[in-house]
Amino acid sequence: MKKLVFSAAVVLSLSACLKTKDLPPDQRVLVTISFANVNTPDTAKVGDTVKTQLRVTAPDQCYKFEGVDARNSGPNQFDLQAIGSKPNPALPQPSCLPNLYVKDTIFTFRLMTPGKYVMRYYNGTTLLQADTLHIVTN
Repeated sequence: MKKLVFSAAVVLSLSACLKTKDLPPDQRVLVTISFANVNTPDTAKVGDTVKTQLRVTAPDQCYKFEGVDARNSGPNQFDLQAIGSKPNPALPQPSCLPNLYVKDTIFTFRLMTPGKYVMRYYNGTTLLQADTLHIVTN
């Protein structure tokens, strides 16, 4: 029992020494950016890596492409959005070139069940396009 009381006292005294200072704000924040062009294949085999060619854009050169958010929105249906980052507006802002940010990239994924899949690509809440992808058995 003495060991338990001693251990509890040590933990309490050490935790009292911890600083409760807030973490600094993140330098960048995540935002949705736009798809400018999407090219999804029509068919693929079960387990194959599907490669979708993407072109994403953002308002200026301070933006950076981070990835694709893919959410299952129904049976064999996925909603996709391009995710980028930009400087945190709560911090001093860097000067950014006003040129449109453009990035060509490839989004890869695998589907393990045969069937017809609908891939819906959104710019914010606006549907850009919906592609049908047929996954066939080997």
